[in-house]
This record gives sequence, structure tokens and C-alpha cells, in this order.
Amino acid sequence: MLILNNHDLATCLDMAACIESLYEGIKLYVRHDAVRRPRMDHFIPTSRPDEFACFSSMEGGIRNGYYAVRLKPDIVSWPILDGVRRRLTYCYEPGLYGGLVLLFRVENAELVSIMNDGCLQHMRVGATAALGARYLARTDAETVGILGSGGMARSFALGFAAVRKLRCIKVYSPNSEHLQAYCREISKLLDIEVIGNRSPEDVIKGSDIVASCTNSFEPVIKGCWLEPGMYVANAASRELDPEVFQRITVVGRLIPELDTSAASGFSDRDLEIRDGVMAYIAGQPEERQRIPNGRQNSVAMPNARHVPCVKWETESPLGRESGDDITLLLELSAGNAPAGWSSGDIKGLQFASIAGAAYELALSRGLGQSLDIHQFLQDIPT
Repeated sequence: MLILNNHDLATCLDMAACIESLYEGIKLYVRHDAVRRPRMDHFIPTSRPDEFACFSSMEGGIRNGYYAVRLKPDIVSWPILDGVRRRLTYCYEPGLYGGLVLLFRVENAELVSIMNDGCLQHMRVGATAALGARYLARTDAETVGILGSGGMARSFALGFAAVRKLRCIKVYSPNSEHLQAYCREISKLLDIEVIGNRSPEDVIKGSDIVASCTNSFEPVIKGCWLEPGMYVANAASRELDPEVFQRITVVGRLIPELDTSAASGFSDRDLEIRDGVMAYIAGQPEERQRIPNGRQNSVAMPNARHVPCVKWETESPLGRESGDDITLLLELSAGNAPAGWSSGDIKGLQFASIAGAAYELALSRGLGQSLDIHQFLQDIPT
């Protein structure tokens, strides 16, 4: 059984491997050989009025492969910084984070690895954005515009470069130091021009692929900036203003529409939707109201055609139908599924796919700290 930290995972895991392992996981899911549970959060008040404990989990498993549970313990708050409401998190103390992935072998239910989730989190979202670009970006797309300069902005750049031959990346961040460091790193990694811009609008205009990778709780991409032919990718749907959804002409999805009638009418006293996520919330009414309500993310896309990205029976590519389409991937905007469509949340499946690939790569390279599996087994049935 391996303990794998973020350094181990970054050493062995490349974006191409993430994209292909995720593709294979989705293919098996569509063929009923994989399962996933969407993310669910549990909020509990702390002694500090503006901070809540938020314990998130998601899980998925693949036949003849791996089962993953991602556990994310956070202290979360939503302060106003530089005039923008943001979502800030930490675990134990500011600057530290506690996310873990527990990986099991499906064939014998053996715990094979405990992993940090940071590297996996960035790579699984970047790989999803890249699959979206594979099917929804124009084939001649060469210019990318990214808002943000953190880890997610890094993985999005790597993902887009893996599926399109890029000429340049334009970037905006309000933190000039972070922006300059990002431009140097990504330019060196991808051997292309990476340009820091003075405003979000300058980044978006003229780009073939546009992406928001921020922790803002308010929109950072305006619909009036979009141009025909763009593919729009977002780390969170709250980053897009309502006019963006009015401008979208094609919404692609990687998993097909599912029958959700079995869950219709389900209710639970403490179950709500917050930030587009199923959440159980503890606390008194005035405390619960401090947690942002995510129902605002469910917006109409009246001008969009909803299409599959892949014809999975033959693995034939579908998606974009016209060079002028403005496209969006549903799995990056799960809170925006139209009425009658099932959740596009495939996070559990993403972790099962990518963490499984990471474990096998780490094992083959002798990475990680080995522990005796019997420390995690017992002779008492439970």
C-alpha cells in the first residue's frame, strides 16, 4: 500500500495520461461498467461566525480497475477581497490543505493507496476541460485566454496544449507577481508565448479558447466579450455572467442523459443545494443563511443545442457543428443542466480514473512510501 504525496504524483503523472485515462473511464461508465456519486458537502458552524467547516466527498469505481473516495476537509469563508466576493479555504491553519484520495482495487477491495488530492484535483479538471476542447473547440484553435494564475490555470493550459497546437496563451490575474511567475513557468513548459494582459476583457477578446480559473464568487467573464467560434471552459459556473449562457449555442456533454426518475421526490430535512452542490447543513437559521445559496447557478441557455460529444457505440467524435458556434462543456458546469437532464457531475469517476492511472505509474517507478496492507485490515466483520 502506497502513501503518495503531491510531489510523487506530479513526478509521474502527465496531462496526456490524465486525458486518456479519463476518456477510458467515461467510456466504461457509458457502457455500465463504472459508477460515480456526485460531490456532496457537509457544512457545520465553527466558533468563528464567518467560517464553516465543510467536509466534501465524492466517489467512483471502474470494473476491473479502481474505486476512489476523495475526502476534502476545509474551513471555508466567503470574504470580499478587492471588491470581489471570493471563496477561501484552509485545513488546520491558513496555508495548509487536507484533501485525500483513498484508492481501492475493485477486484479484491484492497486499499492500495492514500494520496494527497491537490495534484490530482488540478489534473482531473484540466483533463476534463481538455476533453471538452477536443470535441468543442475549433480544430484550428491556436489562441487561449485564461483568467487566473493558480494551479487550475496551469492544468487548463497543459490540457488545451495536449489537444490543440497552440500559438500563444493570454493571461490575466490581479496579482502581478503571480501573473509574471505563471507566464514564465507555462512558457517554459509549453515552449510557446504566454502573455500577461492588463484586463480580463483583453484576455478574452480574440481568443479561440477562453477559460476562467479563479476563486471568485462573482462573474469574471462577461457574455458581451464572447465571439463566434469560442469554446468556453470554467472551473466554476459562478465565474460566468448570465449573458454568457445566453450566448452559448452548443452545450456538449461527455455522459449521456440519464433517467433520474428513481430519485424524484427525494427530500431530507437538512439537504439543500449550495453553489450547485448537494449539501447537508448544520446550524441555526441565521447561521445557515451565511452560506452562499448556489441555486443562482441554474440558469437558462435558451439559444443552445444540447449535444453529445461522442457517439460512444463507435467512439466517433461529435460536438461542434459550425465554426461560429460558441460552445460549453456541461461537465464543467454541472449546476447548469437544463430541466430533465441529469447531473453532469462526474468528479467521482474522474478521481477513480486518474488516481488509478497515477497509482500504476507511481508503482512502476518505485515512488511513494510503502506500508503493510495488514495495518488497514482486521478480523472483526463490520
